[in-house]
Amino acid sequence: MSEFKRFSELPRELRDQIWSMAIRDDRPGVHIFGQYDNTNDNVTEGHSLMRGDWPSNTWVAPSWRRYFENLNDDCSDENISTYLIDGGLWTACHESRLVMERRCKQSNRKIYGRPDSEWARERELFNKATTGYFDGSPLHCITVFPHRDLFVWQAEDLSKIDWHWVAFEVSLARPKEGFGEVRHIAIEYDQMLRKEISDKEYFSAGTNIRALVDAAFELHDSHSTIWILDRTLKRKKDAPVLKENAKSRCSIDGFYASDRKFLEIKDRYPICTEWEYIKTLSPTPKYSCYSYDDDDDDECGPDAHQFSSSREFVSRLEGELDFRYDPDDTEAEYYCQIGLLGWDDF
Repeated sequence: MSEFKRFSELPRELRDQIWSMAIRDDRPGVHIFGQYDNTNDNVTEGHSLMRGDWPSNTWVAPSWRRYFENLNDDCSDENISTYLIDGGLWTACHESRLVMERRCKQSNRKIYGRPDSEWARERELFNKATTGYFDGSPLHCITVFPHRDLFVWQAEDLSKIDWHWVAFEVSLARPKEGFGEVRHIAIEYDQMLRKEISDKEYFSAGTNIRALVDAAFELHDSHSTIWILDRTLKRKKDAPVLKENAKSRCSIDGFYASDRKFLEIKDRYPICTEWEYIKTLSPTPKYSCYSYDDDDDDECGPDAHQFSSSREFVSRLEGELDFRYDPDDTEAEYYCQIGLLGWDDF
């Protein structure tokens, strides 16, 4: 607006079209955060996520050290979160705020009202957004859809976490609004988890892996999904186009960041007919129990075992959860859904 002072003189239809190109697309987004560390209070990555006047002691701005690699080799890595696309439109001008209001339905958020049924409430909340900001950046709002967006947590230590509180805190909602916890939380499959399954003979012996197992049981009542996100798994260019579904929280299988999309890997065995490894993490874990068959070698090459083992990790995580769950115990808790995400270009 500051570079085109006569913007308001344009026909309303043209202005609406321009605003529609400035705002995010109406589909599940991706929001990336780091984990709070009080030693980083004076740097950008130490800025806490603010829910109203309350700073988070868990969710913070992501560290530049863990940015996703830029798809343009001539540009530096950056934060690809959806919340950066249109956060400034809330405060740019009166008209831009109205555009964000129409999309996010902030004025319709209810504190005490309840629909007639649980299904109606879920459907209503699915299409509603909440807002917050990072401490120190109050003019750049963070807008999220708690029940359909993906919340990527680049954590350094998953132990000693109250998962119910963590999942509620990042929703940026007030308790009486009924949002509850966010529905999609992603943990990156990185060197931290890779090292734990490399060093431990038993899968659940690692501290962070035990924490993930506990999280899966704690979040079952929230109808949440824990996603394992593997940035080294990319969909092949000649793979068939996936038919994505975003009609409800249970069916979402694709999430859109600013420069790429993260897609569910549903048929994991064999995986390499449609996906490819683009970067190594480390050699095969010492205690790996997954056997790569001939089909995998044909598609991925004979050195496939040197790449990421996120699919094995998810399989073993689900096996550990099955082992912990006792179907004969009428009071036994069940665990939430576990999924695996790779990525693709737009």
